[in-house]
Amino acid sequence: MPPSTMRPFSAGQFELMIDGQPTRAYVKSAEGGFVKQNVADEGLGAMVERVKHGTTLEVEPISLEVGMAQTNTLLLWIAQSWRKSYSRKNGSIIHADSNYKAQFVQEFKECLIEEVTIPQLDASSKDAAILKVKLRPEATTYNMSQGATIGGTSNAKQKLWSAAAFRLVLDSGVSTQGVAKIDSFTVKQGIKPVPAGAFRLPQLEPTSVTFPDLKITQSLAHAGGILDWYNKVVVQGQHDDTTETTGAIEFLNQSRDKVLFRIKLHEVGIKSFNIPKTEAGKDEIKRCTYDLYVGSMEIDDQDDLRLGLED
Repeated sequence: MPPSTMRPFSAGQFELMIDGQPTRAYVKSAEGGFVKQNVADEGLGAMVERVKHGTTLEVEPISLEVGMAQTNTLLLWIAQSWRKSYSRKNGSIIHADSNYKAQFVQEFKECLIEEVTIPQLDASSKDAAILKVKLRPEATTYNMSQGATIGGTSNAKQKLWSAAAFRLVLDSGVSTQGVAKIDSFTVKQGIKPVPAGAFRLPQLEPTSVTFPDLKITQSLAHAGGILDWYNKVVVQGQHDDTTETTGAIEFLNQSRDKVLFRIKLHEVGIKSFNIPKTEAGKDEIKRCTYDLYVGSMEIDDQDDLRLGLED
């Protein structure tokens, strides 16, 4: 098309493909994934003149915000990563206009999952649960598209995944009734770039997986069991078979009678306990906060939950 007749197009829709298959996930945003050239700045000669020149290349991460409904393929890929059963995948992100006509295609190859951020869960929230994922590809290509129609994605089912519908479970029997909030947390996959002979882009090798602490906010009236655990382990320094436990974070449907998705927690221990600042006479619920350390996390991909991902 001649430059004089080209028209801008509005930001509209995305389609995420993994290994040639559409994920059907609602992609809220996409960013990054382009090749960047590093530049050296060197001094030359007695006059200390500066010369800049290109050196190595790297592919910047791809950052996605994805609705948690209909993300079967993506969640199973994340589950493999957290278990250190690493899987490199190819895929693409198709950028389309508001009429679902593809305008730009970004393909990625030999991709690893670098970070997964679980959204803040808050009983007072009216927001849908949006997953943040950072992908690190070894190579990527980009092309303007010819306007093919992408598969339409809707956030209607995504709205069923509310950030307010959740449950914390501790298998030790310590009560988690009255848990009002679990702060957002990020699981990080270490990735090491390895130069490979004549290739301009490095190969990527996975290293360790880091699981963060969890910050919990709970009604103080229901925190007796947590306080007893804290006093025993942290204050008094008693350690036995009840020092650590297992548990889960469960995402529920809007009626709170079905588990849509579960993150299993292993080697869970209490790290700290606190009562946030409050003022006398305020008409508000008295709450406490506490930090739990977690040895590892695991996405539950049992058949019934796997089907729930597509509901």
